[in-house]
Amino acid sequence: MEINGSENGMDGLDCFPAEVRTLILELLDLESLLKCHDVCHSWREHSLYETNYLPHVLDAYNQLTHGTRPLPADLRGSEKAQFLKELVKTSMSALPVFAECETLRDIAVVLHRLDKSWLSGSNTSFASLNRGEVHDAPILAVAIDARTGSIVTGDTGGVVAFWNASTGNCYHRCRFPINGTQWNWAVPYRIAIDGDIMVIGTPFGGAIVAIRNLSGGPDPFLKVAEIWTDGGQIASIRIEGTVCILGEVGQVSFWDLSRFVGNNDQAVTNLQVPNLMTIGTQNDVSPVHSLFYRESSLFVGLAGSGIQQIVSECGQALSPKKQLWELPPSHYILLVSGPEIPGIGDVGCSQLCPVGADGDILVSWADSSICRMSWTSKVEDELVWEPRSQFLIRVVDGPYKKTIAIYARGEKEICRIKPNAIEMFREDGILINRIPCNYGAISCVAVDPAFIVVGTREAAVCVYYFAPGRQVPAYGQGPSSSAATSTLRSPSLERKHTYKRKYREAMGMDLETPMVVGGTVIDPDRIRTTTATATKDISKSRPAKLATGPRANVKIPVPTP
Repeated sequence: MEINGSENGMDGLDCFPAEVRTLILELLDLESLLKCHDVCHSWREHSLYETNYLPHVLDAYNQLTHGTRPLPADLRGSEKAQFLKELVKTSMSALPVFAECETLRDIAVVLHRLDKSWLSGSNTSFASLNRGEVHDAPILAVAIDARTGSIVTGDTGGVVAFWNASTGNCYHRCRFPINGTQWNWAVPYRIAIDGDIMVIGTPFGGAIVAIRNLSGGPDPFLKVAEIWTDGGQIASIRIEGTVCILGEVGQVSFWDLSRFVGNNDQAVTNLQVPNLMTIGTQNDVSPVHSLFYRESSLFVGLAGSGIQQIVSECGQALSPKKQLWELPPSHYILLVSGPEIPGIGDVGCSQLCPVGADGDILVSWADSSICRMSWTSKVEDELVWEPRSQFLIRVVDGPYKKTIAIYARGEKEICRIKPNAIEMFREDGILINRIPCNYGAISCVAVDPAFIVVGTREAAVCVYYFAPGRQVPAYGQGPSSSAATSTLRSPSLERKHTYKRKYREAMGMDLETPMVVGGTVIDPDRIRTTTATATKDISKSRPAKLATGPRANVKIPVPTP
């Protein structure tokens, strides 16, 4: 029975002025605010105000986007709440987890449940999308298109596939033609999608620019231009508004995509893409494996244990701040070296990613240890790195030292993707869980607020869902926890399973198929449980002298592999 606090003398909110009541609720954390809904009628009424949840949802949005997609500064009050609500519902996740949210409180509830699911370290469900009919070559690139709820994958054969993130079905498969190479189509080495623009980087120095097809045709994206660089393979891509940043071998180039923004004319193709700037790194033979841009500064990860920060010589003194490509070409590079790693040399590479919303960066060195770093501008306009911790996450022991990617989910969680597993840590570096991948070595990864998708060298596309109560696809439905995920069968395990099945059949019992007795289906698990219980009861009542041991000279039939 619900208790009315006003009738029982427990309701204290109505005793305060409206401003004080609002302040009390604003000072509560999200979990406490959600609990106010169940105290009494009066508390419930005050806890449903949209203004109570606006700071929490806005903070979560900034954390998940790492402060790189701020809301327009001129929005106020209800207009700001409505804009944020539509933004979260339409572009936050590729899964429709926010689609039915009508209020900011509904969005806050979903975000709170997602946080608890991620911090538990256990995925709610799993799906293996590719069964060989879409990709038959190693997966090189994967990206998430939150606007259409899609996962985009590319393999070494040039195939680009579009998957529905909710159903797991592949709804389109294509190749993008490219000129000037020995192949007739582009090999997708990296894929980046932002808004209505998709950029596909290749391992031989070219890139495809495609725009979203809004005419209703079969192709989700239409090729409109090619980019050719002199820096070799495109090892990393980042789209900043109308500028595409390409990380190449020994350099970073900036390209103007403004003519393609808002232009969905299918007849406009093979346009020239203006090059705004090209900056060489201090290691002219190292690919730029990862990059991150923030506030007129570019951070790049190189081979070995080293990252670089590229800034303009005059950029720090300007107000308001300008973008790096809007400033004079004079610039300087600040090099930050990681730990000395014997035997690593330039074999490994440094990965970096933003963490939180304040500009801090996580750096994974070549030995897979992770540090958190920040930078501040001193009086002399010199940028100084300030490591927050010597090692936030220690080096990995074992053969799999390489880090494929790292990802920070706001301030609360860190994911380190290894070739054979996904490792999840708390913000203080404490390991939460380790989710193994038995579908081949992980080669690429993309992270959504509700799931992680990885591509492997064995042409597998695996999705680990963290949406609470999520039941996924008929396409490769998997178990619903990381512990169960570890039992998924790779091809080699599938052969072992077949051998075990034949062995059981040779013994006269197939434990994988239900038994039918008198038209009634009997569950084998129930038989095993009943048999084990009966055996236990018999052994208790049997005299010790009648206890039997294993029988000798009994031939066991050996099945044909």
